[in-house]
Amino acid sequence: MDGKKFDKNTLKTLVIAASLLLNCVLGGASYTYYHHLAEQMNETASLQSQVSHLEDSVSDLQAQADESQPTIDDLKAQVASLTEEKNGLQTQVDTLTSQKADLQKQVDTLQAGASSGSSSGGSSSDSSSVPAAYSSSDDQSETVYVTDTGSKYHSAGCRYLKKSQIPMSLSEAKRQGYTACSVCGG
Repeated sequence: MDGKKFDKNTLKTLVIAASLLLNCVLGGASYTYYHHLAEQMNETASLQSQVSHLEDSVSDLQAQADESQPTIDDLKAQVASLTEEKNGLQTQVDTLTSQKADLQKQVDTLQAGASSGSSSGGSSSDSSSVPAAYSSSDDQSETVYVTDTGSKYHSAGCRYLKKSQIPMSLSEAKRQGYTACSVCGG
């Protein structure tokens, strides 16, 4: 046999070996490609499952929000109503505070008139302009406090006036049978 010529059997063997080698290379590449494709398909299926789960969660949350909306609207209406009521009460407080200040000015004016009238001998003072609380004795002008259930009269701020305190003149308290508190002295 000549070094340059192959016989048919050697050529066939080389072709078969090349075919097998080519099949192995292509088969390995195909296997790698199909294996990678299968992994991507599994990952895609997992992601689709997660998306489906999240969509269900969003639907549930939307349903809860829709169910809660009437309650939220009712609470907002209550807040608006309470705010309006608060504003009305604040207006009343402001009005009463102003009235109190006006009355305090009147009391101060009357007290000043009563004390200036008594120091000048009382001849120029008209007793009809002085309230009864300031006119006769200290018992009538001094305000004391009684309770709903007690038998004592108290000074303002006494610790026994925590639950109730009914103002009255000292003379009226004595007339009704109340006696002085042993703690504050009435």
